[in-house]
Amino acid sequence: MIEETIISCIIIYMVLRLFITQNRLERMPYLNVINFGVAAVITLKNPSPLGAIASMVYFILATVGANAIAFTISKVKEIEHGD
Repeated sequence: MIEETIISCIIIYMVLRLFITQNRLERMPYLNVINFGVAAVITLKNPSPLGAIASMVYFILATVGANAIAFTISKVKEIEHGD
């Protein structure tokens, strides 16, 4: 119960930061934290095998999203620096 509350508070804080931040590049890590937090909440809320499968699928997709975020950040930095 306390774990769910802590993770939910972190997710809410990251959502607020996501909406407050103006720079798109700075928003991406917040989105990444939200994705992994949702995967954790799915696992904690559904302790059944189906909940574990749903959490694994979401975690894998969140990892793919994190890789896309990292790739985008690196490409934006390359464009900004003219490399």
